[in-house]
Amino acid sequence: MGLIREVIDPAVATYMTTLPTRYSSFVPGAGTGTDFSEIIQLVGLDAMVRLQRELLRRFIKTVDRQDSRDRRFIGTLESLAGLALSCACKRPKKAALRGLNGTRSQSFCRLCGKPAGLKSFADDDFQTRGNDDKLRLSTKYCADHQPLLSSGASNLAYRRAKRSVAQFDMELGRLNRQCANRGTPQAASGDPLVDRYFHQYLLAQTVQPADKGELRNQARLMVDSKLSDRKKQILILQWSGLNQSEIARKLGIQRQAVSKALKSLASTPRMLQLKE
Repeated sequence: MGLIREVIDPAVATYMTTLPTRYSSFVPGAGTGTDFSEIIQLVGLDAMVRLQRELLRRFIKTVDRQDSRDRRFIGTLESLAGLALSCACKRPKKAALRGLNGTRSQSFCRLCGKPAGLKSFADDDFQTRGNDDKLRLSTKYCADHQPLLSSGASNLAYRRAKRSVAQFDMELGRLNRQCANRGTPQAASGDPLVDRYFHQYLLAQTVQPADKGELRNQARLMVDSKLSDRKKQILILQWSGLNQSEIARKLGIQRQAVSKALKSLASTPRMLQLKE
């Protein structure tokens, strides 16, 4: 908090003097002359992250004109939210032990963005021990992706996710690279259209590089939705305004193949389809 007060507060105050008054309502405290650090002390770091992201969404929907000043302002809001999130995730040097022998596992499930069983168990002071401890204390998988169910039966969700682990890792890498630098396509997929898809997809998101769990969940969503690179190409071309015939010519495929792909995308989550 001392560093935020010393470094961030003056920078935010100076920056806000260069903007019209209407922008102040999108930075916590700026409209009332309250420092950024004071708002954090009042509401806490976690609440500040949620507040800043909500204000960012409102700005994009109501004020953003896509010019250089607004892009810089959006980048500033994202940086402030990322700062609050990073501070919230940082473990204090001195902290009371809690959970299972003070364990604070930071591991995620190998197959998604949920915490592994051991972390959930260790962070919950009210857990009781039982016959399913072997499942709950996994260091690799969450409850949804345990290899075996509590009944001893094979977990179909685990088997499906395990078969697609290479695809999951690939999509996660693309998301991480693009999220780290939103300004231009950075997914490094090897295909310009796929890179453009990831660029446009993350421009519509407020997820930050520090949101590792959310990025992992989005990678799992892409894999489970069977969103192939071909479908990504079709989606970004459709988003660019091309019709089915134009998309087919651009990709060198039959128009029927484009139509079939678009029909299969009807059940895909809306945010993956690049729709508002």
